Amino acid sequence: MIRFRPSLSQRLSRMGLSPWMLLGAALILGLTLVGLSVRSNQRERAFMVHNLTDRAEALIWALEAGTRTGLRLSPGTVLGLRPLLSETARQPGILYMAVTDMSGAILAQSGDGSPIPGVPDDVAPEFSPTPMLVQPQDIPPLADVSDRPMWRVRNVDGKEVFEVFRVFAPLSRSHGQQHMGGQQHMGGGHGSHGMGMMGRMLGRSPDIDGPDPNDVFDNPPPPPPARGGFGGRPGPEAPRQVVGVALVGFDARPFEDALAQDARNNLLSAALAAALGLAGFVSLFWMHNNRRWRRIVRDQQVMAAEVVANLPLGLVISDPDGRIAMINDTALTMFGKQRSEIFPSGTEASQGDAGKPGRPARARRLRSLPGLEWEALVARLAGGARILEQETTLAVPGIKPLSVSLGGAAMRNEDGAFLGNVFVLRDITEMKRLQADAQRNDRLAALGHLAAGVAHEIRNPLSTIKGVALYIAKRMPLGGREEEAAQRMIDEVERLDRVVSELLEFARPGSFETVQADLGEVIGRALRLAEADLKAKNIAVVFEMEPGFPLVRISTERLTQALLNLFLNAVQAMDHGGTLRVSTRALPEGMFSITVADTGPGIPAEIQASIFTPYFTTKSSGTGLGLAIVYQIAEGHGGRVSVGNAPGHGAEFTLTLPVNGKN
Repeated sequence: MIRFRPSLSQRLSRMGLSPWMLLGAALILGLTLVGLSVRSNQRERAFMVHNLTDRAEALIWALEAGTRTGLRLSPGTVLGLRPLLSETARQPGILYMAVTDMSGAILAQSGDGSPIPGVPDDVAPEFSPTPMLVQPQDIPPLADVSDRPMWRVRNVDGKEVFEVFRVFAPLSRSHGQQHMGGQQHMGGGHGSHGMGMMGRMLGRSPDIDGPDPNDVFDNPPPPPPARGGFGGRPGPEAPRQVVGVALVGFDARPFEDALAQDARNNLLSAALAAALGLAGFVSLFWMHNNRRWRRIVRDQQVMAAEVVANLPLGLVISDPDGRIAMINDTALTMFGKQRSEIFPSGTEASQGDAGKPGRPARARRLRSLPGLEWEALVARLAGGARILEQETTLAVPGIKPLSVSLGGAAMRNEDGAFLGNVFVLRDITEMKRLQADAQRNDRLAALGHLAAGVAHEIRNPLSTIKGVALYIAKRMPLGGREEEAAQRMIDEVERLDRVVSELLEFARPGSFETVQADLGEVIGRALRLAEADLKAKNIAVVFEMEPGFPLVRISTERLTQALLNLFLNAVQAMDHGGTLRVSTRALPEGMFSITVADTGPGIPAEIQASIFTPYFTTKSSGTGLGLAIVYQIAEGHGGRVSVGNAPGHGAEFTLTLPVNGKN
């Protein structure tokens, strides 16, 4: 047998998941996580920029503070700005620092390679210059510079540089105005002292470089003013004097590497989160689908259990070890067992389990169910055969034997592994009875037609023979042999006449007119008809009838005939006296019963199924039609008659008829 493996989409559909739904969920989740990763990366970059600009601003403020301090401590002789730049640029991550003037000319930068004025030769090597990284063309226009730090990223010799710049303003305007006023008062030249001072701070010597046309100061500064000054950052009341532009270049590679690593980490985290989210999404649907399927399976199991429990068939399933795995109530009734007998609720323990908690007892084996040869059935199924509608008799001790139709098969899974056996038992006792009734009715119908024709042909000659016999008996002497022979002839003719009457009664139609009647009166009439026979055999009569018994629709004549036949049959069974018990009972579903029981020897079980057959009799003088007529009358009323042995070992006949008639 070819088996097709379902595709992934089919399996997902069975789980309640659409591939497009999963794809859409994954796409939405991925876009969300990518957006969060990009936002996180941007936030990290902004934090890095803020951190570097703050650091650069702190360095520029330090330069400005150093410049003011240098002017304050040594107005005429300072080491200059370049050594301060060189020392500051030695910090990790700083590539260069530079200061320009208002025109964009580089006043000083770390590592410009020029000698340091005023620095002894044995000190100068400490300020070993680094390669020049700032060229005049790299200086941003002054118009683009403000007192707030600004940044840009540029490439210097193939290296990414994060450059921060802002105005360089170590002096306040109040300080410059005071010095300018003082020089005018002293008759000095305008603007010559300030840049001379700046030149000395930047490492230049007026004697070497000559006068600078951009100088704004020419003399050493006086003591600091009361507010602002050189000792610290100018106060808010003293506007700062912009001298030039300060630049700080950071190596951007570590930060870019950190950002790249952070981006990779974010992407990895996003991928993991996406995978986990998708897994959670799928798990959620799977859990929902699993819960739904478990509910469906549970409902189907309940429905299957109800179907199996209410099947009119007996169902027995065994496991591979031959133990009963399942049995329904119908099978339990057939075998006369209780469920607790098949599945014990107690515990059992082996010798090795002493001292340990007991384990539930295992189910009984098939052979614990009486009435069938289970070993032979299991061996037959093990050989690969199947049992189909095998009729057999289920003989369970203490229970009336049942005719059953037995079916069985071995159960195997897709891999061919043996799972156990299943047996189905169908009670066909009633069906067999109906078949026997149908066959008997066919025979009775044929016999009835024959009897009707024969009876009419026989009765006329019998009447002539009886008349002649009476004539001879009267003409012969009393007590003589001739008179005795004539009397015997008369008796035999009367017996033949009774047989013909029974044949005619038996041949009457099975259906008849019914009326509403009192059942007690009908039974009483039949007892009165049999009263002489009952008294002759010294038989006591016990009649029991429920009070308030309803009227029933019956044929009073035919039912009286059936009851009379049963009473006479009981009288013949009690030759030495006894008790005849007649009782009535209302039954469910609109039925009622009449039970006639005697205290005679009873009827053997092996002939009970044949006693309603015409001409079947165990008496030497019987015709075998009395019980057949009873059976016919019961059927004509839409009921039935059954026979069994009473608890006192006598026979017990039960007529079961409908209260409202056959129709």
